[in-house]
Amino acid sequence: MIIIWSSYTIIVRYTRSRTPEYLQYSSTTVVYASEMIKMIISLCFILKINDFSVKKFIKCINEHYFTKPKDLLKMSFPSIAYTLQNNLDFVALSNLDAGVYHISTQLKVVSTAVFMMIVLKKRYSSVRWFAIILLFGGVAAVQVSVNDGSKTKSGENYVVGIVAVLLTCITAGFAGVYFEWMLKDGSETPFWIRNLQMYSCGAISAALGCIISEWERITSRGFFYGYNVKVIAIILSLSLGGIFISLVMKYLDNLCKSFASAVSIILVVIVSYLVFNDMKPNIIFILGSVTVCGAILLYSSAQS
Repeated sequence: MIIIWSSYTIIVRYTRSRTPEYLQYSSTTVVYASEMIKMIISLCFILKINDFSVKKFIKCINEHYFTKPKDLLKMSFPSIAYTLQNNLDFVALSNLDAGVYHISTQLKVVSTAVFMMIVLKKRYSSVRWFAIILLFGGVAAVQVSVNDGSKTKSGENYVVGIVAVLLTCITAGFAGVYFEWMLKDGSETPFWIRNLQMYSCGAISAALGCIISEWERITSRGFFYGYNVKVIAIILSLSLGGIFISLVMKYLDNLCKSFASAVSIILVVIVSYLVFNDMKPNIIFILGSVTVCGAILLYSSAQS
């Protein structure tokens, strides 16, 4: 997951900052394509758990998908939030360097913890709360160090980028916890059916995003305009990342996902410096990074 998140952030930033506007791909089509791939992956796993029997596969789909419209409606909430988050990622990375973006999004650790208390009724020990606060402080310190040495390029708007990041953190926290709640609600709905419900609703939301925000551009240039190997890598990273996140929610918990994401901070900032020359790490960055790593170790070793 760390590798996927890091590569996704770096490649998106590279394509949004290094590609001329007239050659830019449509970000909404990328989100839609990733949702369709996740749907296909889910269908493949549903076929697998049914012993590759087409008869059992169709029965499973009918029993758990088509005959449960209420479940589909419930899953529409996190899917819309995830789709919005994915589109906001492109807005943020079009206006912030990869390091600032990746560090700022770690604020979702706090929103995730709050939503887990509200939705899942989870309670955390004082040690884990201290670890969360410590992580927040470390992330803030690294962001300050990055901002001190960052270079704002023409056409970029720092405020727009930060607002997009804040909205991303809220939607990611809500969607992740809600989805985890649905996965662990005690129902007999298979895990991959839940994923299918999520991604089919996500595909509809993403399609609406294409129509509402970039329909004229897509119809005039074409759905795949601007696509290349790097864009395909973004789609695959987004697709595999979504699948891995659902697995983490199923077998671990949402906050573990958030802390795993924090580990990739150092990698992204270093690559951002080497590739984009956006910032120069200093003593504050080093101290902030050590604080983040310490918070992760403290959280992992503490009892919930």
